[in-house]
Amino acid sequence: MGIAGSLLFIALGAVLAFAIRIESVGALDIHMIGWILMVIGLVALALQFVSWRPRRPTLAPDLPPEEGDRGPRFRDAGPPP
Repeated sequence: MGIAGSLLFIALGAVLAFAIRIESVGALDIHMIGWILMVIGLVALALQFVSWRPRRPTLAPDLPPEEGDRGPRFRDAGPPP
């Protein structure tokens, strides 16, 4: 759903819960639908932030960089077998 979808659900739920003066349409309670949409948006937003992490770990070089070095240095493994 993403962050934008979550915020859209929260905004739409807030409009239905607080700004609409109609209590119900048939068997549907508009204010309750608004509260449900806000809860769904908050849960989706929380899940989005929990799962928002780097997909793979970053690799650090084995040796610290030396002065004047232009790139990462790794230990030489020697010639191939």
